Amino acid sequence: MNGLLESRSRSEDETITHSQGNLEALNVLFSQYRPVLALIAYRVLGNYEEAEGAVQNCFRAAADGAPRFEHEGAFRSWLGRILIDEAVKILHKQRSSTGGHW
Repeated sequence: MNGLLESRSRSEDETITHSQGNLEALNVLFSQYRPVLALIAYRVLGNYEEAEGAVQNCFRAAADGAPRFEHEGAFRSWLGRILIDEAVKILHKQRSSTGGHW
């Protein structure tokens, strides 16, 4: 992902620690990462509406998984992985509904 989601700051670590189970704190992080995640999703999907759907699904999955997030990796990388998984799900649905193949 070209380093876009690689590093995190000390204040981010603190926000992540306090965000587990706290949707308000997660929303702060999500709003911070929304632009880069939307760009990545658009590059994968090629469609703004589908990219926004992937980002929304990513945030839902991350909110559900936040209590299990382990601080060994960067939060942004974790979000990026969730986003890619969500985008791939959308691609699979597109291909299966049109009968297309990879």
